[in-house]
Amino acid sequence: MPRRILRLALPVGFSILMWQISALLLGPRLLPGPLAVALDFFSCLGDRAFLKDFSASALRAGAGIALALAIPFPLGLAMGASRRLDALLSPIVFLTYPIPKVLLLPILLVLLGMGEAPKILLVAVTVGYQVLVVTRDSVLSLDPRFLDSFQSLWPRGREAHSKSFRRLMLVWHVLGPAALPSAATSVRLASGTAVAVLFMAESFATQRGLGYVIIDAWGLMDLPRMFSGILAMGLLGAFFYSLANLAERRLVPGGNA
Repeated sequence: MPRRILRLALPVGFSILMWQISALLLGPRLLPGPLAVALDFFSCLGDRAFLKDFSASALRAGAGIALALAIPFPLGLAMGASRRLDALLSPIVFLTYPIPKVLLLPILLVLLGMGEAPKILLVAVTVGYQVLVVTRDSVLSLDPRFLDSFQSLWPRGREAHSKSFRRLMLVWHVLGPAALPSAATSVRLASGTAVAVLFMAESFATQRGLGYVIIDAWGLMDLPRMFSGILAMGLLGAFFYSLANLAERRLVPGGNA
């Protein structure tokens, strides 16, 4: 444990030192020092308005990530298990996958209005594409011997003749557990991207959220508050990364993330 703390403390301490040196060189009007930002950040923790902004961003990111798991993960399993479905949907998925999802924000605002839905859906689409592609590829790359073993253990009788029931059991007992580690990893890696697109969504067309706090403070040249908002958004991304990491360790047998 002390070694892990030391490995974390060294890069953090070095980053703070470089930050302080840069602040001294540029001056507080261009770059506030870490102490000034820390004092402003701790003062924000007692500010109800700031806490409401943090809660709004956390709820949007959490709802988007949950939605990204609820639909793309089972869809990825279905695409990997069904050649016919995969042949139908794969061209659409891989044609639209390279498009930066933040470009969809104006379209979502036109279709869904200025409320919470477009922000949540933007996060869901950004994370969901990665979950969908990784889950599908995990199923397709599964060793055929696992499928053969499952087929050999299938009991004889009336249920054995039901293809739909057998496919459902295959997904539940083999394909789902096999794809879950990769899906959890994709959520961990996409957590930073989710917070980044959320910042873009909250930087306009809203008056609540950390993105709004950052842009508003920038417009007022309140640099300590701007950096406090950036720090809070970074902590939000770290929280979802750690949460996905914990879920992978708890839910995935043998997970070592």
